[in-house]
Amino acid sequence: MINYRRLLIAVVVVLLSVSAVYAQDAAPAIAAQPCAQPGTLTMWVWDENWAKVIGEAIEAWKADYCPGAEVDLQVQPWGQYWDLLRTNAAGGDLPDVFTMSQTFFYTYASNDVLLDLQPYFDEAGVDTSLWGSGMIDPYRWGDDQDLYAGPVNWDTIAIFYNKDMFEAAGLELPTADWTWDDFADAAAKLTNAEQDVYGAAVYAEYQAGYPNWIAATGTTPVVEAGRARCTLTDDGSIEALNFLKGLYDQGYMPSISVVGGASPDDAFNFWLAGKLAMVAGGSWKLPEALEKATFNWDVVQLPRHPETGRTRSIVHSVGYVASASVTNPDLAANLIVYLVSDEGQQFFADAGGVAPANPAMQQRWVEAFGDTSVNIQTFVDALEDSQGVTVFDEIWDKINNEIVVNIFDLGMSVEDAAQAACEFIDTQLPQ
Repeated sequence: MINYRRLLIAVVVVLLSVSAVYAQDAAPAIAAQPCAQPGTLTMWVWDENWAKVIGEAIEAWKADYCPGAEVDLQVQPWGQYWDLLRTNAAGGDLPDVFTMSQTFFYTYASNDVLLDLQPYFDEAGVDTSLWGSGMIDPYRWGDDQDLYAGPVNWDTIAIFYNKDMFEAAGLELPTADWTWDDFADAAAKLTNAEQDVYGAAVYAEYQAGYPNWIAATGTTPVVEAGRARCTLTDDGSIEALNFLKGLYDQGYMPSISVVGGASPDDAFNFWLAGKLAMVAGGSWKLPEALEKATFNWDVVQLPRHPETGRTRSIVHSVGYVASASVTNPDLAANLIVYLVSDEGQQFFADAGGVAPANPAMQQRWVEAFGDTSVNIQTFVDALEDSQGVTVFDEIWDKINNEIVVNIFDLGMSVEDAAQAACEFIDTQLPQ
């Protein structure tokens, strides 16, 4: 799932601070704005490390843009966060500002408890297209598709590959222009049945797995953007899933049972153990790979569909949202504009860990990894044509576990597994 492991990434690693100084004379991508009138806000986040960074940003906002304002910043642990939010939403007592995941946005937007931020972005002159469609489209809502969240950060998907295995097999290292056919050829040549080594494992879970391949066909994976229809039985979905199942059936990808579980963490650990040549993984896995991999490795963008020519990573972005019932909506929106501005996002960029959503700060994030031969820029490049998260929390288990196990462990046909998944998903969609 897209949640705890990456959102707490700063707990497991402290990256080097960047030394580059932001060019003050450059026009900001998003400019901070003075508040009209100070007041008091409550704000919830689910991560202590984030709270520290956001707290520093808030102090700068108060000093430079809204003297006299006060923000009661509270940390609600991930295990309690969503239950507390749901309870408070039902009682009409949400915090004024809080962090939101794309996977949970649908529940709150459909119940009309979030503040429409589009008018405030427009007033502040924010060009929301600079964030890229994958990062913000899942936060759009209503007939006019207004934007209800300001992106905090993002993570994308790439292929982590074992360079030593490629070189031992006499294969050229993959590039950003490689195709599905190139990937399949490499997976075949890198598989060594005698040593129980497989060419790849790239199917597990929604964000790190099979939906990236569906997106490359031009099909929105699992659920279309309007949450009106399951897409797993669409031609693009069937094509992508059959491509992956073909590699599995030929023995180039291990089963769920062999890997040890349907989680992408299980597949990634299998790769770290030297049992896989290639694995799909998120940018949140970089610190772990840098720390634990005992072989030479690198990352490359997902291969391109042979007909569309597209490589489409599933991008997940956390966003700042505000309650529709906030007493001072102008102040809440002003704080959010600051937090997503160049100035506000510098605090995240310099802290390392998660990647800041503001494009002006992304190079600082790359530099925060220090001196490494790993092509960190790959994950930034994956934003260019990315697919935002369209699913929601009520269907996670079916699409993260059941369909994957049915196809890549129990041998069910793609068509039957997709149909079974859609039959359930359709019961969860608005009628």
